[in-house]
Amino acid sequence: MGKVEANEDIFSALEREITEELGCKIETYKEVFNDNTHEYETFIINLISIKCRVVEGTPTKIEYSKLIWLKRENLDSLKWTPADIPAVEQLINEK
Repeated sequence: MGKVEANEDIFSALEREITEELGCKIETYKEVFNDNTHEYETFIINLISIKCRVVEGTPTKIEYSKLIWLKRENLDSLKWTPADIPAVEQLINEK
């Protein structure tokens, strides 16, 4: 996703970015679900995960070549990057 712009919090930035990149409107739950910093060989990434729901439209692949939906129990069918794994595992194990 993109950057947080001036006078914008991470939640409104995510809502804006999803509209721009997936062509639908979302509503965030206004809390961080997972915050993970991962160090790769050449860079460090801080991945912040936020739960949201689609409130208008249908996500479409505007900027991406492929878009799939998975049920929680099928998330482990994909190969995730190391930075993604903590959030994916938290989501899978959530009750």
